[in-house]
Amino acid sequence: MLRQHIDRAVAATTYGLSAMGVACVVAMMVITTADVVARYVFNRPTMWADEMASYLLIAIVFLGLAQNLRTDGHIRIDAVTNLLSIRARAMLEVFAYAVGIVFGCILFLGTWTRFENFWTRGTTSDSPLMTPLWIAMVPVVVGAFVFGLAMIVGFIGSFHALTSRGAQPNDTRGA
Repeated sequence: MLRQHIDRAVAATTYGLSAMGVACVVAMMVITTADVVARYVFNRPTMWADEMASYLLIAIVFLGLAQNLRTDGHIRIDAVTNLLSIRARAMLEVFAYAVGIVFGCILFLGTWTRFENFWTRGTTSDSPLMTPLWIAMVPVVVGAFVFGLAMIVGFIGSFHALTSRGAQPNDTRGA
């Protein structure tokens, strides 16, 4: 029961972050369009559009990481795994989530360290905007953390499916 509540909470969080990522896509399109119009219509290019678009692109990637994992949207080459038994595929899925948890922890710790460094040193960008870089790191840290949580939830679900009698693995593609 607790597992279902945690799964629902992580699912809602990943969905919310992906919605924020979509808002970042729209903002990036608006900024880029405004820059193109300013540059080619008024011959007055903006000094900030490229920098903001770069930050938004990074936010899009990290805010969508966990949702991409949860919806199984990542690229998977299954030519070899389709040759395995259902149980072997389930075991590989558990292993993949375990490796993913380790990766998620390293990713989060690395991004947190960088965020903390930018925050304590007051590091800013080299552009005329002098954007505090800790601001650009917020979606990266949040996305990395929620990605790690989604990996843990996926591991628990896969492990439960593997150890339950007659349970099928979460991966039902190709069936």
